[in-house]
Amino acid sequence: MARAAADGTRAPAWRRALSGWVAIAVVLAVLVALMYPVALLLGLPLARTRMDNVANWVRATSTPKPLAAAPADPEAGAPAGAELRFGGAESLSTGRSVLVYGDRPVDATYDLEDGAARLRDALAGPLLEWGEALTGPLDTRPSGDVDASPPGSPAAAGAAASNGAAGHVFALPASAWEALYLGGRLLVAGAEEASERADGVLTAFTFPEAEAGPVLVNGQLLLEGEGFEADGRRVELRSPAPFNARVRRVSGDYAVLDAAAGTIALAEASAEAPRAATATLAAVERLVGEVDGVNRVFHLQHAPLVESDPDRRIMLEDVELSPAAERPAERVDGERKAFTFTGDRGVVTVNGVEALEGRDFGRAGPVVTFTVAPPRNAALRQYPDYVVNDPAMGVITLAKAPAPGSRVWAAAYTYYDHPACGSSEIECFLSMPQHPMPFPHWIARRIPAFLTNYPLSDSRNVVRATLYTAGGTLTALALGGLLGVLLAIVFVAIRPLERALLPWVIASQTVPIIALVPVLLLLLGNAGVTVQTSLVPAALIGAYIAFFPVTVGTVTGLRSVDPLSLDLMKSYASSPLQVFWKVRFPAAVPYLFVSLKLGAAAALVGALVAETESNNRLGLGYAIVGQVQAGNVSDVWILLLISAALGIGLVALVGLLQRFTAPWERR
Repeated sequence: MARAAADGTRAPAWRRALSGWVAIAVVLAVLVALMYPVALLLGLPLARTRMDNVANWVRATSTPKPLAAAPADPEAGAPAGAELRFGGAESLSTGRSVLVYGDRPVDATYDLEDGAARLRDALAGPLLEWGEALTGPLDTRPSGDVDASPPGSPAAAGAAASNGAAGHVFALPASAWEALYLGGRLLVAGAEEASERADGVLTAFTFPEAEAGPVLVNGQLLLEGEGFEADGRRVELRSPAPFNARVRRVSGDYAVLDAAAGTIALAEASAEAPRAATATLAAVERLVGEVDGVNRVFHLQHAPLVESDPDRRIMLEDVELSPAAERPAERVDGERKAFTFTGDRGVVTVNGVEALEGRDFGRAGPVVTFTVAPPRNAALRQYPDYVVNDPAMGVITLAKAPAPGSRVWAAAYTYYDHPACGSSEIECFLSMPQHPMPFPHWIARRIPAFLTNYPLSDSRNVVRATLYTAGGTLTALALGGLLGVLLAIVFVAIRPLERALLPWVIASQTVPIIALVPVLLLLLGNAGVTVQTSLVPAALIGAYIAFFPVTVGTVTGLRSVDPLSLDLMKSYASSPLQVFWKVRFPAAVPYLFVSLKLGAAAALVGALVAETESNNRLGLGYAIVGQVQAGNVSDVWILLLISAALGIGLVALVGLLQRFTAPWERR
């Protein structure tokens, strides 16, 4: 190219075109590359917020850890030096655990490490009490179809008994039980919820941690290869899950399939039915704190706690403590100091802060008298047994200090274990169902499914919507261009008219289009136009926006004529029409088509706004709003790219028209 320039000749057309396409490709590559850091910049703060919000964490329940293996003779007990292993007790240690049988602590000295307790003294039996065997395996239905019956309904209960897989589904005994064993081995319950919400259409679901196991949809069990296909943590159901269905994956040895029907699903098929234990020796959590007859403050070993936890059971020896709160009989009016409660003991709190007896109040049986009246409408409560002071730290305060040597332990409580999205910000970012700016390759991966979501015969098809919006935009551009050119000719030909009307033309563009559209829709509706399916609103609004740049550009072009050319035409006694066609119009062509390109972009914006405001389901504007409301960010970006491509195409079409209309401009 340098050689061609030195010779005074231009480079070949193909080389110039290639250079232009290379420049475009480089710009696009840079923009795509920049989307990755921008996506992280916008998404990581949201991921951090998800990690910090415990409502998004996985809930776990601390329960007694039963014997990992059923003893051959449960009544015989265990001799000194015997090692008893407890399932799930790896996090417990000697000083922070208690051995219990049922709800009664066992007097035993032991060393607990890695889930195994080595007895220092002999332990009398029983160690386990057997209950009934489970019923099953239940009959199955070979197909993997998902039934839409709600869980707990009779239809769902029947489906649970008929839609398992051979050797997987069993019915629980009617009597109470503590643990399930199969072949003498303790079965551990576990099921993980899918990250996505079932909407009646979705078939692909992702599980944060579970990489294997059957899938549970409401009260039905699906096996890999029959009801779904799996790729690690991602599964693809053969049929969509019903709307708002509970989609889980068995992550332990078993999971409750249908609580109403009383059925469980084993992760591994078994011809032998599991057996229930009604009581078993178990290791439980001891609360952390000094038991010296004075201390009343204790810590649970896991936090933060779920505040509204109906399953929380805190025990003092074999007595369960109540978390119930008592309200005073009197109203807290800001002046009263004496209040009457139901009980004559307990932790008294004012707006969640503990009040100390002897300092903040005095007690005479159930009557509590404060030294300073509590504030008006303060939350005044008395907790007879204990109160959770700090859920975030797992701190509780007992109403009465336990006697020295007593054991305070937790039979059960629920806490937030870890963020459901992952252990790091980047994991949470990658697991987010929607991103403010998705990675480009995520958008590209979504394009084929999005374009083929509806057949071409369906009005919701994106190709039809694009053509519809393109038709409205071209109509708007034609109307706006014609109006703009006519106004420009009038302004140039009649200068007083320009001085009178041009300020109003400029003022027309100061009216917010978002406010103008509803007025126009009302007028068109009164005129009998069906705005929900008509191109008229898009054409009029687009023309309203497009005519202004065409007017200004054409006026500038018509006045850009060389004065010598005008003098020459006058010397030839040319008519005004001849001057216009021979001199002014050729001079105005470059300005006209530049303004038409600007008008095309403006007309597209007007058409999209009009489609949005008129609820025109046939255009791109309505599709964009629909995807925004549905939260499908990738689909929104696809529609934005389609809209951008449509705008570029319309501008290119104007450029092509310029080549044919004004061939002298090709140079």
